[in-house]
Amino acid sequence: MELYRVDYTLLGMVSSNCMKVLPISQSDEAEKKTQKIIVGDQEGIVHMFQIRKGKINMLFKTLPLEKITEVCLGGALGTVQDKIFLSMGTSVRGYTKKGRMFLSFDTGLLESIKCMYVTGNELLVSGKHIFSHFNDCKDISTYLCPELINSIITLDVIKMQGIMPILACADLCIRILEGSTVKETFYLSSEPISLHLMKNNGGSYGNEVLVGLQSGHIVLLKIEKNASTSILWELATQSKQGAVTCIDCYEFNGDDHLLIGRQSGSVEVYSLESHSVPIEKYKYSCSESITSIQGGAIRSFGIPEIVVTTFTGWLFGLTFVDQHIDKEIVLESSNIILNDEKQKILDIRTEVSDLERQVAIERNKYLEFTQKSSRPSVLPYLAIKNSMFLDSENLIYHLIIELEATIDNVLLQCNCLINLIDVENNNNAVVSKSKCKEEDNNKLLITYRCQLNTTKLELKMWSHEGDHGILTLYITPLLQPKCCQVCKFPIKPLLYHQRTNRNIVYQPQSFMTLSGGFSLSEAHLWISNCLPGFPEKPASQENLEYSFESIILDTVLLCAYSRGSINIKTDNITAISILKDNFSRDATRKNIKLDMNYEIAEGSLILMIDAIVSKLKTDIKNDKTLKLINAIKQLSVNPNTNGESLTKEYLLMISNEDKLKQEVFQRPLRMQRLQAIMLALFDDWHKLKGLNVKPNSREDLQEALQTSNTLDSLISMFEL
Repeated sequence: MELYRVDYTLLGMVSSNCMKVLPISQSDEAEKKTQKIIVGDQEGIVHMFQIRKGKINMLFKTLPLEKITEVCLGGALGTVQDKIFLSMGTSVRGYTKKGRMFLSFDTGLLESIKCMYVTGNELLVSGKHIFSHFNDCKDISTYLCPELINSIITLDVIKMQGIMPILACADLCIRILEGSTVKETFYLSSEPISLHLMKNNGGSYGNEVLVGLQSGHIVLLKIEKNASTSILWELATQSKQGAVTCIDCYEFNGDDHLLIGRQSGSVEVYSLESHSVPIEKYKYSCSESITSIQGGAIRSFGIPEIVVTTFTGWLFGLTFVDQHIDKEIVLESSNIILNDEKQKILDIRTEVSDLERQVAIERNKYLEFTQKSSRPSVLPYLAIKNSMFLDSENLIYHLIIELEATIDNVLLQCNCLINLIDVENNNNAVVSKSKCKEEDNNKLLITYRCQLNTTKLELKMWSHEGDHGILTLYITPLLQPKCCQVCKFPIKPLLYHQRTNRNIVYQPQSFMTLSGGFSLSEAHLWISNCLPGFPEKPASQENLEYSFESIILDTVLLCAYSRGSINIKTDNITAISILKDNFSRDATRKNIKLDMNYEIAEGSLILMIDAIVSKLKTDIKNDKTLKLINAIKQLSVNPNTNGESLTKEYLLMISNEDKLKQEVFQRPLRMQRLQAIMLALFDDWHKLKGLNVKPNSREDLQEALQTSNTLDSLISMFEL
């Protein structure tokens, strides 16, 4: 499969799912017209385009309003879905394909609309936590979700004989509603980001939903009428491909295809068959995150195409080339500049030069005005798209920053120790490290100076559990006058614990309980300051329970709390020590007296040591093997030595070099991190048990961690 990129236009910043391709009507099909494109940007402007003879024709364009958060197509069930619905603020507007507004509806939500879905006369909208269902603009039901809502959808109304709202939530689960209550909760392996009906209609029975996850995986769910849910298949991808931001299904040459857009900027095309895992057919990568993806015949009637929008506002197409169509003809028809005459190109260049001169004149006037007068400069405010998420497969955090303007430099400052990892084939930035002074309470000062036309910066980092602080980013765009915007990210003490399904049969052997005169909100705040993935506010319940899993040691942490009580169960001794110190500090700051009890079981210590040793043996073996391979390669310096002198074992070892390097690269410095975890476990065990550390025992443990032969005897260095 071959596709060729065609840049159409540059709009304002575009949010996720704010571009749609209108279905072709029977009259347009008879006249062999191309399909229309509707786009809503963050400036509140609605654009409708149609490509005719290689040129973009603007069909209609609205005046700036509020930021458009989502665009949906709708209409009466069983008819062409060519009615356009836009969500902005707390209202929904409807337009015909000719640009006439026929609906302006205020939902009355207490927060701005984040997600929207339209089918027939049913309207589903949600903010961050509030979900509402309207029928003919009449309120039917409302649901207050305790977790952040990422996406909403409903199954096919006709095939399912009713409406069944589905919410993708930040606590790794799908919530299926019946009215204002949750009928079913189904947990996934990662946070669901986007939802889309299989083949755009839910499949043969209308009950199949595609789910794009934060980890980059795609899952196909089958949801029955009684809300029972099962996974038909899961498409596993590498974590570096990025989170799934948008999904679409499109039929090409009689075969169904799955279109995927990712935060990393990659566009992927998969072939869809019955219930088998899709097969990748094509992949394209750009330097900006993808916000919307659709399929349609845009440039030429009968020639399918993938239409894509990016965060900064680029609208471009990836044109399919059929084997019966001459490749040169498609290339010629897909390039707007090649169709223009030379004189027109010269006129455009002259116009660009005139605009550059006018910009320079106005800039000089502005500088003179601000320097000669006491009036302050007006600093531009830029919307920044940033995210920081945990890559559980590689044990690292991804930090992604994206601006609508070119990034000049980014300064990172943190009051706890953070280790940054080089991102291959990314950023094109020059890194400058600065020495930190203890009196300034800084442990990280790094500047990234970006090259020209860089609008996206991706960083990878890791830290040790127990360290906590605030990571502050000072982002300076390449604009005049010079300005800087600040973003802050909390580094939590137990940053490698991930939310999981709380229905865990296994019960840890160690526990900690706290009681005192603190409220439910204070208990929620204390715990959320230590563990990632907590909701912003506690749910409206008296007793709350959450479950976490350590992605490094595979231990679980069960947390239950209510007003005046916190109960922690876990086999992770270091986690108990960290929580104990942080809870004590927070209670002391608010002058709250705590009664704290804990019990550390020997079984927990043995379990942790076994978990660390099993992983450490693998890492030490891989490290030793790589060093041996490098030594074997040095034999090639001797002309009398060749491959025939090596045994089959060594030849096999050399053939597996790339695989070993990939394993080490995916989990950077895991061996050193596991050794640090073992030393922290040694200190925490003695501290919680009230034992004195014997002289030189810590040094002996540190030395024993270097070789695999002494790992099995580590338990003897702990006083049981």
